[in-house]
Amino acid sequence: MNAETVRSQLKTLKLHTAAAELQEVLDQHKKAVSLSWISDLLEREIDSRRERALMTRIKKANFPEITTLETFDWSFNPQIDENRIRQIAGMDFIANNQICLFLGQPGTGKTHLALAIGVLAANRGYRVYCNSIKRLAEDMLRAKAKNNLDTLFKKILSARLWIFDDWGVTTMSREVAEEIFDLLDRRKHSSAMILTSNRDIDEWPQVFPDPVIANATIDRIFDRADISIFKGTSYRLKGKIEVKNVNSKMRHK
Repeated sequence: MNAETVRSQLKTLKLHTAAAELQEVLDQHKKAVSLSWISDLLEREIDSRRERALMTRIKKANFPEITTLETFDWSFNPQIDENRIRQIAGMDFIANNQICLFLGQPGTGKTHLALAIGVLAANRGYRVYCNSIKRLAEDMLRAKAKNNLDTLFKKILSARLWIFDDWGVTTMSREVAEEIFDLLDRRKHSSAMILTSNRDIDEWPQVFPDPVIANATIDRIFDRADISIFKGTSYRLKGKIEVKNVNSKMRHK
């Protein structure tokens, strides 16, 4: 184990004085000094700090559940482009502050895969903000009532990846629509975003109280957006449909 390895570990731990003076201290001890033990100790501290930082990022992201690409059943809906999703999971879209739209039928895996990519991003060291559009609207109204909307916006804008789930499910009030437009406008190219929606794009303007706000907001969502279409049977309804069919057959016997 050489001194350069230990020096690098000290820098990682932000122990800059110790890193700078390591060689001088070693020179003062003329006998051969083994650095293996201290390197092992420092590496354990580095691993522990990384783990704590990851747990903090995951907690602050507020994921409704922890999912992975490995636990997704790709065979259930083979129409989903697995290669494309894995390419997105490579995180280049975050580095380029791009938007990924996961659009399609309910239950086809949009939320699962969006969350899985979010968890991967947290593992890579990115700050993630995750919320459904309905809860985001509620958070905005609550923050405005307490006069701390700026604090909420600061939290969202500080994240490198935003995940907004279920876009278009609920109709927005003018107050909420204006704030969401402001948020997306301030995002510009400073953060990446994954947005999921079950609703047809042609219907999106219907959730806004005003066509001007609708057009301006949707325009910002589609700015340099990468679109993935999810088709197929609802995975969530799989068991229910099978049970329903079995019961129906039994009643007709």
